[in-house]
Amino acid sequence: MIESENTKPKYEIPFSKMHGAGNDFIVFETNKVKRLDGTENEITLKELKEITLKLSHRKLGVGFDQAIIINNDPKVLKSAHYEMIVINSNGEQATMCGNGVRCFSKYIIDNCIESKSLNGTPKEDENIGGDIEQKIETLAGIVITYPKISHHLNQYNLMMIKVNMNNALVLKTNQYKDDEFENILNKKVTNQNAYLYTIKDLSLPQCDQLECVLVSMGNPHCVIFLERNIELGNLSTNVASNLSTMKIDEIALTLQKLPLFKDGCNVEFVSTKDSKLTNRVISRVFERGTGETLACGTGACGVAVASILMSHCTEDKEVTVSMPGGDLLIQWSNGTGEVFKTGPACTVFNSNIKI
Repeated sequence: MIESENTKPKYEIPFSKMHGAGNDFIVFETNKVKRLDGTENEITLKELKEITLKLSHRKLGVGFDQAIIINNDPKVLKSAHYEMIVINSNGEQATMCGNGVRCFSKYIIDNCIESKSLNGTPKEDENIGGDIEQKIETLAGIVITYPKISHHLNQYNLMMIKVNMNNALVLKTNQYKDDEFENILNKKVTNQNAYLYTIKDLSLPQCDQLECVLVSMGNPHCVIFLERNIELGNLSTNVASNLSTMKIDEIALTLQKLPLFKDGCNVEFVSTKDSKLTNRVISRVFERGTGETLACGTGACGVAVASILMSHCTEDKEVTVSMPGGDLLIQWSNGTGEVFKTGPACTVFNSNIKI
């Protein structure tokens, strides 16, 4: 077969296939993408989106939820060690990915990636128990990761990583009025009207309205507590009594398209049975630009914050958010408003592809 200009591969990319609690990714470095025409021009964001679209197909490509792309020379925030670019499987750029940033962190450790930033490459620090503090630039701001180098759950291909996910924020919808509420969420201070919404006129077979808790973790989250909505009469037990078998696609897609949201939203469906006894909730997530995934790191944070705001869980200890792909441990400090997430990052395989 003779290759035409349209079928001839343009790039060669070394990558890792990774996952965080079942949320799966392709991870690679921008400066390791090789142009096969011999030129050395810097890879553009447009090209990265095109590469992602080609590789993301689960039948015709590598298959993944998001591409996590590493730049070791951050251009905007010089206090950062690295920049993380996140592109959804549909080719749209995302602001942040909580599970992806853990895989990003592990990839840096595994591949000994040097930082060209002003701060240089982060080293092990005895002041934080021998861990490494990585400052990562994202569209949602600086995210700090702490690879748990000596964690008891670490395996040859799995590393537990703690992430400072920054503050939980009031989600600014199209109904939001500037300066109406403080930006940072705080259970003791924030007016409930800042985050608790009843969304009406859905006109769905399953429901006509839903009570939702809206949280921003640098990206938008719409959290639906099933038992609460059953209690309010918004959902029937036939529809929502079993989260694992509940059909969530139609509800999630309808919510994502509402004019209430400036740029869509991620939708989390949450069961709070026995949550007050165990500080554990069960969640499924339908991500914007991707669909349902096995886990979502920022989604787990949004769920934990919403659970504390609505008194389903307590902030005195970590909230366990159980998703189909596994558990994430979330701690929300009401003192600072910062959210910390601990969970696994796993390397499935390493490879090289021409595309």
